[in-house]
Amino acid sequence: MSSPTTPRRGYHHGDLRARLISEGIALLAETGVAGFSVAKVAVRAGVSSAAPYRHFPDREALLGACAAALTAALTDVLVRAAELAGPDPVDRLAATAGAYTRYALEHRAGLDLIYSPDLAAAHRPVVVEQSRRLMDALMALTSAVLPEDASWADTADLAYVHLSTTHGYATLLPRDGRPPRDVDGIAARAVTVARDHLTGHLLRLRGHGAP
Repeated sequence: MSSPTTPRRGYHHGDLRARLISEGIALLAETGVAGFSVAKVAVRAGVSSAAPYRHFPDREALLGACAAALTAALTDVLVRAAELAGPDPVDRLAATAGAYTRYALEHRAGLDLIYSPDLAAAHRPVVVEQSRRLMDALMALTSAVLPEDASWADTADLAYVHLSTTHGYATLLPRDGRPPRDVDGIAARAVTVARDHLTGHLLRLRGHGAP
């Protein structure tokens, strides 16, 4: 029987790269960026300490790949939540708050890497590319909520407020480093908070436009 540090055989290069990213994300959720190392990821993946360097030249490269993968997965989760929420634009955008909160509680420290300014510049582009996809999805959902004559700036402002409020709601709750037990309840409250905010925002817009 192999030990956790015994290299596993039979990996294709692409499979190992994906496995390293997956294990890197899991490690980030447990230890945060401060406890992240290529050596620890290699142990979790069951490969030699040298194996990761065939795919990632250094720690920053692996961190960048993990951040990009987290952002891509988060975008898919939000889009899926909106699809399941039905046709109402407010419900669809509010649903992303619940999905985001659940994802943040499950991945904890790893999600902070998406917004971290500490990644080396050489590894930021891959993260920025996925971040742009995330914002494009949120912008489309936000645009559907607002009146047709809303400006791009107004749409972007509401999208960023929605995202930042949701991120704060999700990340400020777990105070002891562990996810709360009632993840479903917290996610549901995040949806309610988002819906109330969006509804109030639309009412204010209509009031402003009234004679």
